[in-house]
Parts: sequence; C-alpha cells; structure tokens
Amino acid sequence: MIGSGASGINAVVVTSRRLLGFSSRTLTWNETDRDLDEKVLERPVLPTFSVVRTDKRLYGFRGANGIWLNEALGVLETVKKTQSPDYGAVFVTNERLVGFASLLGDFSSKALGIHGRIVQLDKEKGLIIVTTSNHTLVFGSRLSGWEEFE
Repeated sequence: MIGSGASGINAVVVTSRRLLGFSSRTLTWNETDRDLDEKVLERPVLPTFSVVRTDKRLYGFRGANGIWLNEALGVLETVKKTQSPDYGAVFVTNERLVGFASLLGDFSSKALGIHGRIVQLDKEKGLIIVTTSNHTLVFGSRLSGWEEFE
C-alpha cells in the first residue's frame, strides 16, 4: 500500500497496482488498475470526491456513486497547477485545462492553444474561473464542461 485517505462520503487506497475507492453512499468498494511504472504525484481526498494524479493519468473517484474515471496525459504533457475545491478539480497542464466535476459527466478538457497563457485562476461560488490572455473559461460541478467567454 502506498497511501490512503478518507473524507466525507469517500475513501481511497492507493497500491502499486490499483486504486481502490469506497463510497459510503453505495456502501461499495470499486477499483481501477494502473500501470506498474506510474508514479503517484498527488492524491487529495475531498468530502465528495477524490483525485489521483500520476505522471501518466488523472483519476477521479466520485463518492456519490462510487465510480472511477480517468484521463490520459499526453507523452510530453505535465500538470503545472491543480485547483481542487469541494465541488470539482481543475488541472492546468502545459497543453490544456482538464476539469473533473464531483457530480456530472466525465473529465472535460479545453486546449489552451499556442498563445493561451494563464493569467489568473480563481474559485468563486461553486465555479473555477480561468482567465487566459485570450478569454475566460468557467468550470463548475453543475456544468457539463467548460464555458467560454470572450
């Protein structure tokens, strides 16, 4: 076992081969396999969900329904910053923004583009607001993905 944590309605156990998630809502354990050579870099456990960031993937566990989801990172893609309030998580990589909501949908990503430079990253009233040099992007637990404003 590499580590474990519990908060609110979910718990996560990280082993060298698997990620195990427990949902107190469904009273079940669910698991997902991971590569042997994946390095776990971050594993925040929040009241309604958990995320595990490795050097190859992003994993999200929803405590409400006990489901694991994952998003592969590109070969040269690295996470520069993580913002994870109680309702979702946003990962800023060198290529895109990746959001994970604690309630709806799958991972949702938005390419930054060649000239997309992050100017500001804020949390406000259940939303994560990302301001780039070109536009403003909004991600929230009740949105189905990224909303974009000029």
